[in-house]
Amino acid sequence: MKISKREVVMLTALFLLILAGAYYLFYYMPKTEEIDKLQENISSKTTDIENASITLLRRQSLAIKKDAIEEEFNGVAKYLHEDFSDADILRRIERIITPYTGTMNIEFAKRDEEKTKKAGLTSLRTVQVRLNTSYDNLQEILKAFAEEDAANRIVDFTCNSYSNEFFNREMNVNISVDFLIR
Repeated sequence: MKISKREVVMLTALFLLILAGAYYLFYYMPKTEEIDKLQENISSKTTDIENASITLLRRQSLAIKKDAIEEEFNGVAKYLHEDFSDADILRRIERIITPYTGTMNIEFAKRDEEKTKKAGLTSLRTVQVRLNTSYDNLQEILKAFAEEDAANRIVDFTCNSYSNEFFNREMNVNISVDFLIR
């Protein structure tokens, strides 16, 4: 049997097509699936690494903020009193305000237990004070709160003035003060 040159070329082409199909079917496709699985694994690991990096950066940022806050409030510890009751706060406020006015009303804000739990050892006790006084006396009261040996801050302040029957200008003052206690 004699094979022509044309048939040899066609058989060679057919053999190469069968060989390419077998390569594709038995080698390339399984490797492609393996490559896809490896690519998914790489993507998963990359995501894990990125999340870990973000967490690490957040921790570093929080550590820096913590250090800054500790440095800022380093000197506050001497102003934090243990066993600092409402009566102690009341006596301190009366000692500050009494020399400058005869009329005052002191009211303790309702305690927020959730904030106290979040604060840990330290918590706030808010006191609302209403009084009548002159402008100069008000300046002295504010200075006395600033110089008080207990950690406090004025968080709300309102005032309005009026003239009484003797033409003295008086002021109605509302002050909310937070006392920091241990």
